Amino acid sequence: MELRQLRYLMAVVDEASFTRAAEKLFVTQSALSQQIQALEQSVGAVLLDRSRRGVRLTAAGEALHHHALRIVSELEEAMLAIREIDGLQRGELRVGVVQTVNDYLMPALMAAFSERHPHVRLSILELSSDDIEARLEAGDVQIGLGFAPPTSPLIDAEPLFEEHLALIVRDDHPLARQKAVSVRALDDLPMILLSNTFCTRRLWEESARLAAAQPRVVMEVNTVSSILAVVARTGLATVLPRQTCVGQSPEHLVTLDLQSPTPSRQVALLWNRDRYLCSASRAFIDAARAVTGAIDAPSATTA
Repeated sequence: MELRQLRYLMAVVDEASFTRAAEKLFVTQSALSQQIQALEQSVGAVLLDRSRRGVRLTAAGEALHHHALRIVSELEEAMLAIREIDGLQRGELRVGVVQTVNDYLMPALMAAFSERHPHVRLSILELSSDDIEARLEAGDVQIGLGFAPPTSPLIDAEPLFEEHLALIVRDDHPLARQKAVSVRALDDLPMILLSNTFCTRRLWEESARLAAAQPRVVMEVNTVSSILAVVARTGLATVLPRQTCVGQSPEHLVTLDLQSPTPSRQVALLWNRDRYLCSASRAFIDAARAVTGAIDAPSATTA
């Protein structure tokens, strides 16, 4: 049994086709078939069921494929560790970040990291909380910036700071002169919000439910910048993390604390406890601690 043969088996399973797998691997289909046959002879069992409807794993194939995924993943982690021991400090670090945190935190954090580690390519992926945990489990990203506690038992979390949601309105809004607003007072208030696929929206709706308030959602948008632009143009209100407006929002917007209850959550670093934490990941964690240590969410801010 050879590592190359295990990779070939994984490619056939991923593509569900010998033809597409051969193209992906840049080998001929006959060479691929020969290697799979050699692997089957080595283990003494048929691994793939070939039919007109496609290629499927047999019971023996499923068992080998399960272990092959672990073998290849652990070998890649071992090679990464060896390269770092040899002093290689280059490569790419993939980080998954939820959109709201990405908007107000990542510019400063990316600048701090690249200044200290200019040879490491930083790739930031804007993802939902669930997608971040799923990609951490799969090894597609090395570090996540989301919320604690994580839902997956495989994910470790280090809380960085508490994020509070706030009411954001234009400075001519009837509520703009208040220092804080109770959630109950927002009953039937026309609002523009992120869609309910976002944790921010779900956290806000739970707070409104606890306060027996039903704000009137007249618009839904999937980007924070678009929401702020609409608030500035229309005078609608919105609810976003109160750090959102610090230093980057359109003019004439005011951020007001929400009370009774105050929607809040823990922003946290996330990583897969079963995977090797490379030096670039550890450096990013250090940078995140340094940058977020200075975060001081103001109680009422005019942009």
